Amino acid sequence: MQQGRHLLVGALLVLGYFAGLPPHSGQPLPDFEVPAQAVRSPQVGDVWQELTASDANTLLVHAASVAELADGRLRAVWFAGTREGASDVSINTALFDPKTGTWSPETVAVSRQQMMTGLGRYVRKLGNAVLSVESDGSMRLFVVTVSFGGWGASRIAVLESADQGETWTDPKLLVTTPFANISNLVKGGPIRYSDGSIGLPIYHEFLGKFGEVLRLDRDNRVLSKARIGFGRGAIQPVLVVEGPRSATALMRNEMSDTSAGIWRSDSQDAGKSWSPLFAAGLENPSAAISAAQLSPEHWLVAANCNADERDDLCLKRTDDGGENWYLVKTFHDRASQRATKVPVDLLLQQLSDEVAQDVGVEQLDKVLDHARRNKCHGELCEFQYDYPYMLRTRNGDIHILYTWNKTLTRHLWWRAGRQPSGQPDELSVSGGAQ
Repeated sequence: MQQGRHLLVGALLVLGYFAGLPPHSGQPLPDFEVPAQAVRSPQVGDVWQELTASDANTLLVHAASVAELADGRLRAVWFAGTREGASDVSINTALFDPKTGTWSPETVAVSRQQMMTGLGRYVRKLGNAVLSVESDGSMRLFVVTVSFGGWGASRIAVLESADQGETWTDPKLLVTTPFANISNLVKGGPIRYSDGSIGLPIYHEFLGKFGEVLRLDRDNRVLSKARIGFGRGAIQPVLVVEGPRSATALMRNEMSDTSAGIWRSDSQDAGKSWSPLFAAGLENPSAAISAAQLSPEHWLVAANCNADERDDLCLKRTDDGGENWYLVKTFHDRASQRATKVPVDLLLQQLSDEVAQDVGVEQLDKVLDHARRNKCHGELCEFQYDYPYMLRTRNGDIHILYTWNKTLTRHLWWRAGRQPSGQPDELSVSGGAQ
């Protein structure tokens, strides 16, 4: 009986995919907006400032997203609660002011109850959230919601803000298909098209794991959609735009054998179609990644950079469109303590060393207590640094937000104009934005 239900839902999803194709989906897509070329890029030995965006007021935080506002400040969101999928999970937010180098107090952007009231339907849990800043300064917030079952039964809710994320409208569900409009999740940031639409990378986890790009207009209508991966076990696409018609998707490997590391797929027709998946040449233990473009063939990838665990975090760079990768910075590396795990006291001491300078004395005890509860099982503990989200701002700075031991949203900040003198700072390419 249960197998029959799964087959029925699967058939509805397949039918819904084809029935939900926009009427003009066969037409060529508009050009991508190509990001301006960076003047400087992070180098080995450059200084990165380490900050904390969250307040440790909740036991668990996860899956941050960040966007640059019109005035140069950053708005970040993440989900927070007692555990992933708990009924008390909310989407929390904070503002970063680069002029002062400080984060505002953490507040709730939208609660589960607010989501239920706005949608007029039961919401069992909230998940990943992604921000989009529009050309007029308004914002959209895409949030994963689940009413029944697990993440495979998720839907994406959309909220809007006219005051830089201080307040949000009632949510509406993003309709990707008229039948069984489920198994839609977000993680990576949107890209932009020349006609003002955005390309929102999403992924599916029901009866197959694959990515997709939805092209949305300003009213959140799906103008076109294209599948990446075709069920081979690749999720959470992040998109790098190389030219007006070309882009690359890098994806988390969810296959039983993850030896291929991060998956890659390319598009040469503005995202209308994508190549078969192939290995990107980057080790990864099936964990979320993030990417930023410096110029058409110069990209940065932040990720867990080993094949086994989420106990490291590094930044890699390619100068030739992904043919070769180079290590720029290792932010965390606990591989030497992976096999035996560590006793509670040692974990707390090492984590205290990592954050004591920027969380404050009063907050530190709370942080360490939450880390112990999140990462220790009995007397043995493990480290976790994962789910990076990277942003290159208009002034060339690089910001990376990530989950620190399930306990804090941490912030790594590379300032393009404040690096040690004498370091190479020019990219080895010429030309400006396209």
